[in-house]
Amino acid sequence: MEEYSLPQRALAEVLGTALLVLVGPGSVVAALELSGKVTPAIRGGDLLGISFAFGFIIAAVVYALGKVSGCHINPAVTFGLALRKRFPWREVPAYWGAQVVGAIIGALAIWGVFAHSGIDLGMGQTSFNQSTTSWGAAVFAEGIGTFMLMFAVLGIVDSRSPSELAGLVIGGVVVAIIMIVGPITGASLNPARAFGPELVSAIGGGATHWNQLIPVYILPGLVGAGLASIVYDFIAHPRIVKQPIEEAVTHPDDGVPARDVAAVK
Repeated sequence: MEEYSLPQRALAEVLGTALLVLVGPGSVVAALELSGKVTPAIRGGDLLGISFAFGFIIAAVVYALGKVSGCHINPAVTFGLALRKRFPWREVPAYWGAQVVGAIIGALAIWGVFAHSGIDLGMGQTSFNQSTTSWGAAVFAEGIGTFMLMFAVLGIVDSRSPSELAGLVIGGVVVAIIMIVGPITGASLNPARAFGPELVSAIGGGATHWNQLIPVYILPGLVGAGLASIVYDFIAHPRIVKQPIEEAVTHPDDGVPARDVAAVK
């Protein structure tokens, strides 16, 4: 079986997260660039296109990098896997660091592609409108969205599931979640994806929403992923049935009707 070193896997996480941020939040900037001064700036068709951009890039990097690092590309996913001993805790800091670095690189790439208009158009940052959406609703939206993502990830990486469908399933569920949660919070579902564009926007002199980052876009995602791991293990772990030794090892003899087994014993 092929094994990859931690530096190889960390580099894969950097690259995967960078591509996710470039294409995902980058598609938001592209939609805003094309919409001009139309109100609302993001319409239903735009939301669908953005969600598919996220879904397709996730599917692509899962197939390209999954065999190297597992393609977590999300600190919440790494946390959820480590919580239930599917991933070693000692490697969590390396993965988290790689994912944050990758997100920053991806955001810098957005800035490079769109120049200062990328900063002006918000860098694809995730935030919620505090005048129309309550903090509780925003926290719940990000938490339940990340719960659904993590639950799907656990289901498809289960050895009893068809692993060749991993990219399609994970990408597809991201599309579905963004269609529901996107209008509320922007559907980050990923602390690194939220942090990278926020930092680069601050560097470029753009708008920031630091007060929302930890309570809405980091903590609920970690909690949602952790709960998904616990719930999945409770549901999917087969129950061990205890049987008396005699009953477990005794079988009908060939040619003896089942109704006569008791007499034989």
